[in-house]
Amino acid sequence: MLPDDLDTIAADWCWQTDADLRLTEVRGRYEALTGQPVPLGHRWPGLVPDEGGVPDAAALLRREPFRDLVLAHRHRDGRTRWFRFGGAPATQPDGSFSGYRGICAEVPGPPSGHLEQVRRCEAVIEALPIGVSLFDRDLRLIAFNDRLRALFDLPPELMRLGTPLESLIRASARTGNYPHLTPDEAWDFVSARIARRVKLERERPLPSGLLLKTTITPLPDGSTMVTHEDATDRALADAKLAEQNRRLDHALAHMSHGLVLFDAEHRVTVVNRQFLDLYGLSPETVHPGITAEELIHRRTEAGNFPGLTPGEAWLQVRERIASRRRYRLDQTLVDGRVIAVTYAPTPDGGFVTVHEDVTAAKRAEAQIVHMARHDALTGLPNRALLHDGLSEALARGAGVTAILCLDLDRFKTVNDTLGHAVGDKLLREVTARLTAEVRAEAGASLATLARLGGDEFALILQPTSRFRAGRLARRLIEAVGRGYDIDGKRINVGLSVGIALTPADGREPEGLLRAADMALYRAKADGRGISRFFEPAMDAAIQTRRGVELDLGTALAQEQFALAFQPFLDLSANRIAGFEALLRWHHPVRGVVSPAAFVPIAEETGLIVPLGEWVLRQACREAARWPHAVRVSVNLSPVQFRGGAIDATVIAALREADLDPRRLELEITEGVLLQDSEATLAMLHRLKRLGVRIAMDDFGTGYSSLGYLRAFPFDKIKIDRAFVADLAVRPDALAIVRAVTTLADSLGMSTTAEGVETEEQLAHLRAAGCTEVQGYLISRPVAAGAVAPMLRCG
Repeated sequence: MLPDDLDTIAADWCWQTDADLRLTEVRGRYEALTGQPVPLGHRWPGLVPDEGGVPDAAALLRREPFRDLVLAHRHRDGRTRWFRFGGAPATQPDGSFSGYRGICAEVPGPPSGHLEQVRRCEAVIEALPIGVSLFDRDLRLIAFNDRLRALFDLPPELMRLGTPLESLIRASARTGNYPHLTPDEAWDFVSARIARRVKLERERPLPSGLLLKTTITPLPDGSTMVTHEDATDRALADAKLAEQNRRLDHALAHMSHGLVLFDAEHRVTVVNRQFLDLYGLSPETVHPGITAEELIHRRTEAGNFPGLTPGEAWLQVRERIASRRRYRLDQTLVDGRVIAVTYAPTPDGGFVTVHEDVTAAKRAEAQIVHMARHDALTGLPNRALLHDGLSEALARGAGVTAILCLDLDRFKTVNDTLGHAVGDKLLREVTARLTAEVRAEAGASLATLARLGGDEFALILQPTSRFRAGRLARRLIEAVGRGYDIDGKRINVGLSVGIALTPADGREPEGLLRAADMALYRAKADGRGISRFFEPAMDAAIQTRRGVELDLGTALAQEQFALAFQPFLDLSANRIAGFEALLRWHHPVRGVVSPAAFVPIAEETGLIVPLGEWVLRQACREAARWPHAVRVSVNLSPVQFRGGAIDATVIAALREADLDPRRLELEITEGVLLQDSEATLAMLHRLKRLGVRIAMDDFGTGYSSLGYLRAFPFDKIKIDRAFVADLAVRPDALAIVRAVTTLADSLGMSTTAEGVETEEQLAHLRAAGCTEVQGYLISRPVAAGAVAPMLRCG
């Protein structure tokens, strides 16, 4: 829950009364600080009247807020403590007075010379993490702290000033705190040690399992101080360190990395077998005692430094060693393997080198980098690469440039009736036909075919002409329109094409793409399966979008929106970890409108900001009704970050719903980080400090970049459904998923795989180390009212 006031965080206890000003609730350290039980039912939310006194209640009777009311309290241990109260009236929803709510914190009290110094000393002793007791020369208790009570759990009547040490030792022995000693034997043992008047230390176990370190210190005035320290953690740490050393020795002999340790004279002191095997060296030529220069010569002779002589290789290595700076570099061997070498100086003047074969990791990293600029399903350039290619084509200005926007007809029907797996196979076959036709038609022209997402493609052709662009569009439509045989099913889809040309239709990438998109809308409206060139008078699509825009403006006020919730499953616990909130528009005329149809318009018009705020507030309100372990995930649009107030919106939604920030997960795409990244990162860091989890959505399908994973510590990476769909049919898909999960794990991030539809996919993801899964195999999105029954069943 978000605190309403920073003072609440610093309070020792919070209190609340009813309308008759009788104490109804106390939360915090009341009993620990006052030494008395909570006085529920007393008028005035302060201290018990006969001990702390009742202040002038005029402010309470007038129902006014108050603060900085300081009262003295005589603790049962004989010390006086001071407490500062503050409070304010509370009201019912109808505005009627319901009582007072407030806080209390212990304060030092008014300064008074020696008394203030004594109080400081008492406060210091009380704050110590060890048990402290002080006995006078007659061995009677004159001071102690609460930690002593906690360690020995002695009766309260004994823990009083003036109690003889003998009574304490005998009582402690009866509770078993002196194993194998009777009370008489325990007292004889302790008194004999104290009588020696020298500082003594001893460790012994208590029945509670604690290992107690006791120190007896005689003081010059004849008194004795006894301290008791919980040494359990230290003993466990020592044992753990010993175990770690044993494991380290074992790891050195069995680690997969090669390791060499050099002394201050740059001679080998330790070398493991893995290093020798990695570079094809023998123990006879590389062994402890040889110099670093001799080692480099041996490696050069074994072909580890292609193209360099032993002297040249040693010169490079010697310069790096002389810098005494840690470094890491990748070396490619003559057989093509890539070895990562890490050099680190040691405090004694020597250094250590670690050698790891990263060939497979480098290939996977290259694949991930490729993913950032290419569509995972088809291998085509993605939107980002298309945009860059169009910008370069326009900059070259080599004749007319054509941009063709392509959209499949009836593809949604294939997905809805035959499933996404069949739909993905269809997209790959369509891609193959488009690529073949573009290659045959382009000739000497430069052509870039890209997949924008879903069933949308785009094509850049330069140089070209209106005639050639139209002819290519007809070839593409004819090629795509031929039937497909997939998994024994006969499938027919069509293709609609919109075409824009430079310079008539624009000179900037955004304008040309918009013009081609408008032409595509005309082709769709004119019957599909055809192509249309952009025309200035082409406004039918704009009017349609305008209609959606107008309807969006009133849909929120008319409560036409609702949320559906799709669960994601924690694979380690095999339970529902949370739900993703999905927006649904129930239009009174059009029926259920797909988010794909209205979200882009909402983003363009800015309506996504109030709509997104409604989604966030509604999702938090629903999640507040769920069990505390269940999270809610909400998608954020890049547009919501442009106003610079998304963090305030999130905080307001959490406060309104009284939802723990750690239960909210915000999903963003890499597109969020493309805009004013410094300010965006600052906002994301503020949200993360609040406790909100941040997930990267659609990794590898749009603007994905490994740089963003370094720029911000995401909590989660969401693996796109395109990778999941290929798990059973493409080995490289599984390799990519493993690379992503390994990358996420090394960065301290979890992973969620989307679009899981089969048990086979689930098994692959579980084996690949995926943290969570989401998809129709787990559950389709459900209405808010169905979440609670689902959690009860799960």
